[in-house]
Amino acid sequence: KQKQLTTAAAMSNAPIPNLTPQGVTQLYNHSSDTNIKPTPTLQIINIKKVSGSASSNANNERYRVVLSDGQCYIQGMLATQINYMITDGTLVENCVVQVMDFITNLVQGRTVVILLNARPKGKQGYKIGNPVDVSTAATAAASSSNKQGNSNYNNTTTNNNNGAKPMYNQQRQQYNNNGNNNRPNNMYARPQAVASNVSPQNRYASNSYNNQNNNSFGGGGGTHTSNPHGNNTLYTPISQLNIYMSKWTIRARVTNKGPIKTWSNAKGEGRLFSLDLLDDSGTDIRATFFKEAVDRFYDLMMLNHVYTISGGKLKVANMQWNTCKSGFEITCDVNTEIHEVKDDGRIQRNVYEFIDDIAALETSCEVNGNADLLAVVKSVGPVGTVTSKRTQQELFKCDLTLVDQSNTSVNLTVWGEEAKTAASKYDRTPIVAVKKVRVSDYGGRSLGTSSGTNIVLDPRGEDVGVQRLETLKSWWRNQGSNVSHSVKSISGSAGGGGRMVSFEDRKPIRAIKDENMGGNSASMDNKPDWLTVKACFTFLKKDKEGGPWYTACGNADEPCKNRPKATMTTEGTWHCDKCNRAMPNCVRRFIFSACITDDTSTSWVSIFNEQAEMLLGEGITADMLYERCFEGSEQEMFESVFNKANFTDWVLKCRVKSEMVGDEQRVKTSVVNLMPVDYVQESRDMLAAINKM
Repeated sequence: KQKQLTTAAAMSNAPIPNLTPQGVTQLYNHSSDTNIKPTPTLQIINIKKVSGSASSNANNERYRVVLSDGQCYIQGMLATQINYMITDGTLVENCVVQVMDFITNLVQGRTVVILLNARPKGKQGYKIGNPVDVSTAATAAASSSNKQGNSNYNNTTTNNNNGAKPMYNQQRQQYNNNGNNNRPNNMYARPQAVASNVSPQNRYASNSYNNQNNNSFGGGGGTHTSNPHGNNTLYTPISQLNIYMSKWTIRARVTNKGPIKTWSNAKGEGRLFSLDLLDDSGTDIRATFFKEAVDRFYDLMMLNHVYTISGGKLKVANMQWNTCKSGFEITCDVNTEIHEVKDDGRIQRNVYEFIDDIAALETSCEVNGNADLLAVVKSVGPVGTVTSKRTQQELFKCDLTLVDQSNTSVNLTVWGEEAKTAASKYDRTPIVAVKKVRVSDYGGRSLGTSSGTNIVLDPRGEDVGVQRLETLKSWWRNQGSNVSHSVKSISGSAGGGGRMVSFEDRKPIRAIKDENMGGNSASMDNKPDWLTVKACFTFLKKDKEGGPWYTACGNADEPCKNRPKATMTTEGTWHCDKCNRAMPNCVRRFIFSACITDDTSTSWVSIFNEQAEMLLGEGITADMLYERCFEGSEQEMFESVFNKANFTDWVLKCRVKSEMVGDEQRVKTSVVNLMPVDYVQESRDMLAAINKM
């Protein structure tokens, strides 16, 4: 090995095997004004992990590398999106790689290469050549060039009387032929930056935030990327931002845009919205706009567009709500400078850190953590509502069933407008790239969206990985889309909220007693048990005095939403204790008991308004039955509506909980969701279960 090193050092002037001659010089001299980037093959001769701050996590780890072509070396940093190449052992010291994408930054007067993408070419086992610092070589070469130039000039002056042409004129003519009077004839010299005139549309050149090195806190001299638009603005990579910077400008893509929200506290009230911004360093950051800034910037900031931003205030990120990689976040006001710029394609649409597959949610993902995944939307559940305990507002929700090539499915809950449009948006079983969904153990494993979640339909291969995308497409085309193909659901039967579970996770009615369901709710945790069962309704108890309903408040707005009970007053109005109002009318809502049966047992269950309307049929409401059957003369209709629902098969999701009735503890089973049995799908599921026996 020592002999090989000596031989390599001795051959430093010869072409270096496997490495691109002057490859480091190509990176050093590269100008951001051109879209053509060199892709030299170089050796990584040193790798060092950079110590992070106390607030950093594994996703923010940075690695310093030294790249060599055997003659010169240059300092570099790995972009965080390729950190996995370090952790999986692809990149080690003395390995050879082809640089596929990079940017060059100026850090304290030194050129540093940010390695965005690299292709491994092999592991060498020893350092090739005896490289020197490219900046030192550039200085030495420039000095030598100047001396040679002076010598040539003196010689030509001395020999001019003999009729020889001045060498100086030849050198100047050579520069003119190259079309660049600012570049000396030196392969190590960096191109000289020339500031162009600033157009009225771009005010950054005259903006006080452009003076990046004038940081009174000493933090403004961080890494900067050159400006591809020709003015003298320098952009700070998001990965280098910190709270000690008072003047900075970033260039980033909007990868996620949240809705406008209202807030109210002891200091006042107002509006806000948030954006996730990603730059070409592969790091994203949250930016939040308040009050007047909402009116100014909300319509301006468009998803997937690229902007330059300066003048915001940096603060430490609240990682409980902020899922971005940066340990800081930006607060923007009306004085923040924002301008849309041309998208040159350098910034990715999104940077994903995909888990291996859905099955890995059970083994590799922490509960309450975040995950990125690529999957197919197999089905879309019905839109439901829940009432927020904090605000008492009604929230819309919808469950999507995601599957992938691991033959595993998981439920993803979407909220708000996304839930309302889910049926039409995901009706053609699209492939989705889901970023930053929260992992929950609510019913086995389930997923939920948050303010930082981003769902992309039919993602591009260059954004999610061509091979990963093609693997999923092939599996869905050949196996997953087959109706007889069964998958395992990891969103198990313990889940609540009305979510239906898979055929394999259903239980018989006798499980209520056999498993002592509802027994835990009598203890301190007060948590119910959940049961999904296929059963037949054998009796509906409709003969309650006054009808199988109750009279609810007529106020459809907050805080009642037609839910609390209302009682008739002596004046003939309906009074509600919750809103303390008297309304001229009430709203009747179903509530009654029923008996369900399967081949193992029977059980009484409670049926509430939404589930009763599904059971009794479309268009049947409690108010309609009351008007036509109790106030009118259509008593036979009342009987026929309930008789029609008897002896029908349904898949029921039930909540089983122990409650006090008088002085007695009783287990109560309530239906929270139901759907009619699809006999075709039920038969397929039964055949698949038999084949597994």
